[in-house]
Amino acid sequence: MRTRHLGCMAALAALSLSTATAAGHCTLQTIGVLPVEMQGLRPIVSAKINGVTVRFILDSGAFYSTIWRSAATRYQLPVTSGGAIYVENAGGASRAAVATVKSFEFLGLPPSSAQFLVVNGLSDDPAGLIGQNLLKISDVEYDLANGIVRFFKPIDCNGQPLAYWAVSTPYTSVELQSMETTNNHLGATAIINGRRMSVWLDTGSTRSLLSLDAAARIGITPTSPGVTSLGTRGNMGEIWIAPVASFQLGGEKVEHTHLLIARLAPQHPVGYASDSEFPDMMLGEDFFLSHRIYVAYSQHKIYFTYNGGPLFNLNLPQVLSGKAPPPATLDASAHAPATADGQAESEVPTDADGLRRQGMAYASMHEFNRALADLTRACKLAPTDARNYYDRGMIYRQEGEFKSALKDLGAAIELQPDDIDAHLARALLLQSQPEADPAAAADIKSDLDAVGGLAAPAASVHLMLGNAYEKLGDYPDALGQIDQWLDTHPLKGDQATGLNSRCWLRAAANRDLNEALNDCNHALDLTWSTPDSAILDSRGLVYLRLGRLQRAVRDYDVALKINPNISPSLYGRGLAELRLGQQAQGQKDLAAAEKLDSGIARRFAAMGLAP
Repeated sequence: MRTRHLGCMAALAALSLSTATAAGHCTLQTIGVLPVEMQGLRPIVSAKINGVTVRFILDSGAFYSTIWRSAATRYQLPVTSGGAIYVENAGGASRAAVATVKSFEFLGLPPSSAQFLVVNGLSDDPAGLIGQNLLKISDVEYDLANGIVRFFKPIDCNGQPLAYWAVSTPYTSVELQSMETTNNHLGATAIINGRRMSVWLDTGSTRSLLSLDAAARIGITPTSPGVTSLGTRGNMGEIWIAPVASFQLGGEKVEHTHLLIARLAPQHPVGYASDSEFPDMMLGEDFFLSHRIYVAYSQHKIYFTYNGGPLFNLNLPQVLSGKAPPPATLDASAHAPATADGQAESEVPTDADGLRRQGMAYASMHEFNRALADLTRACKLAPTDARNYYDRGMIYRQEGEFKSALKDLGAAIELQPDDIDAHLARALLLQSQPEADPAAAADIKSDLDAVGGLAAPAASVHLMLGNAYEKLGDYPDALGQIDQWLDTHPLKGDQATGLNSRCWLRAAANRDLNEALNDCNHALDLTWSTPDSAILDSRGLVYLRLGRLQRAVRDYDVALKINPNISPSLYGRGLAELRLGQQAQGQKDLAAAEKLDSGIARRFAAMGLAP
């Protein structure tokens, strides 16, 4: 987000640091070590709000730490006007809302008061973002491949290189742009296809993205040879993958690689008006996982080394097919003389927590064998820690090992019966099996009931429960979950999300169709300025159920114009076209939907809808 003036906002409490005893010798004094657990490509860290442990996304791209409005309500935080803080968006500048935490514990430092910007968000866990106001308290090292962020105070370094771990590993560095001129972002300059480009290093961005405007400046457009659409992702609109001749950051260069290109400004902007508010490229979590990065605010430099593996695009098709970008070639002309207190040259975790975090980082990089090995060691070292079994179970699930995943999730629940994540994961795992044992329905409902009883009334998990109950054929419980969520979310954007979920639920169950139509119409009224393809897809299904086939086709047409890869819209339109006698077009749409999603016909058949 963009800020005009921070005014009197309270920052983290001042640090009390001792001085170095060895004057003249460059030393990095450890201020704190922050454990990080990767969930997919999201780095998760913990803090305490008024004594309660709360998880946040570590977001180096956020200029200020934020908390979702639902979380502020859950933790009973007073929310007031942001005073002199203004957030700018397409409608102009508006005064921000601010939540005050009386006792905030972070990084092992003494509790202090803290303030967070309050923004809308559907997630309750994590509860928000840890941004630059809490990260810029000292130099910071991002060692996310090992599940650690370290905070240092350099002593007597006087411009010496600070990549202290690079004793036998080549490192490189770039100038850190002034934080004032880049709105408190980690800005640097890269060279892409021979042209200088501005970049931000952003742990909050799951993948690195080159803006459409920047790509056009080096002759790459969505219609260029070799450029392939990856469809629409979230509110970013359509994303493409494009071949580039070279990418260079400091002394690190990779040739003949691929970059994602997209419009960087969200289609539904919060805090930004256009791509002009963004750099030419975001270096996201894929870049952080493949590097060890030291942000030297003290020197206005960024030092980094290459860990190995794919430089960009983790979890994308070309990586999964083995066509990963080639390794970077590095400038190996120097090594760092700095030393860090308490840090060895090679940091290999030996405790269960460290092994779990390292294993989850490996899983984020799709190195599943190494991930499972680390999690198995963690389970042996700490056999009563439910988190180890849960995380290993989720890795087994990614690998398609159903029985092993089910066993680990069961172990996690046995150790921690109130674990919402484990109950939900086990229910969804059982429900995902196409040949599921009919007797499993009772087990699924038991887990869903447990989640519903444990979750806070405003928790977004209630929307997921609504869909899960609907798949069980339990319409009353499904409707009750969504009604409960709507009752606790009065804001327009939240209401639109809940109304769409209820509209789809009713249409899928073929119940209360007139009420379903009212829900979708109301949701669209709340989002009239930016037509929502998901709501149009839901209303298309309602019209299909009602036999209003032309209206169904019209809604599906608009939804597919916004996002051409919505398989339910393609399949629903195909069914409507067949019923209108448009056989060729209908069969074409059905085939296109099944090409995108091989299970789409089965799911529609389960709703009683078939050609």
